[in-house]
Amino acid sequence: MSVQFGLRVPMVGTPQDTGAYAARVEAAGFDFMWMPDTPMLAGQWRDVYIHLTCAALETSTMRLGPGVTNPITRHPVTTSSAIVTLDEVSGGRADLVVGTGYSSAYIVGRKAATLANMRASTALWRSIFSGAQTDLGGHEMALNNPCPQLPIYLAASGPKALQLAGEVADGVLIMVGSAPGCVSWALEQVEIGMERGGRKRADVRRMLVVNACVDSDRDRAIDLMRPCVANLCRNRMSETLFARAGLDAPKRPADMMVDPYPDLSHAADWEEAKRVSAFVPDEAVEAMIPLGSGAEVAAHVRSLVDLDIDAIWFRDEASWTRPDALLEGLSTDVLPLLRA
Repeated sequence: MSVQFGLRVPMVGTPQDTGAYAARVEAAGFDFMWMPDTPMLAGQWRDVYIHLTCAALETSTMRLGPGVTNPITRHPVTTSSAIVTLDEVSGGRADLVVGTGYSSAYIVGRKAATLANMRASTALWRSIFSGAQTDLGGHEMALNNPCPQLPIYLAASGPKALQLAGEVADGVLIMVGSAPGCVSWALEQVEIGMERGGRKRADVRRMLVVNACVDSDRDRAIDLMRPCVANLCRNRMSETLFARAGLDAPKRPADMMVDPYPDLSHAADWEEAKRVSAFVPDEAVEAMIPLGSGAEVAAHVRSLVDLDIDAIWFRDEASWTRPDALLEGLSTDVLPLLRA
């Protein structure tokens, strides 16, 4: 199995702490580690690039990048400078992973990036990385020591964003849950974009965001991960996604419309997140989340890899603690089965 596996690690503790943790992640056998980029979320998260730099200094093979940054809270040229610097300090191990910034933009009173903005930003980054003369609003520059190999991955969940990624990016980070039917639907959209851009399969890496929980107590795992599926219900295509999973989309009751702080997917109080997610049935959580024993999680992930996926980016439910339990469960009980 040639698929690569990565881990999401939030900015917890000092950048030096992240460096030490990154060494653990690499030693556990992960191929990449990406860190979220929502500056000052709930007053706790810090600068992702400083954390990633410390991670680069403590690792030697694992790829590193923001997961996910955006062109709203950071100007694309600022992002270019930061990611090129990370690529240099890591010896060519940087990934640029970009989304519209919905969860980042709203906390500073901005709207998420449009698809036109995403297209233009991708073209700008590609020009800068290549070393070409690039127009920056009337002033031209060319990067010394170009890095044309630095990949640009677009995170996407809706059909138009998935198609755009297939058309212009080096890869797509698919964010539609982990039911094989949902992922198949997303890949259909990516392939529409690939055809529009005249691209081949080898031109576009196919990567999945996979929330997962390795816990032999299946009921406890379902309860823990329920808010992750409740958050998926907000996708504009939720009816389609749940239908492709063979389920009816859960309906959120009107008396549960208030989210925990700062939002459902990053809730500081996860018990409150579970309370407001009680409308999601167990079968929906089991369909959308690989959970249970190591063998059960591996079997679910294998059904996704069989769809011709290049990489899986694992994340747990937490934003304010490191994924210690997931790191241990995956490295001990899941990855050995997948790589056997």
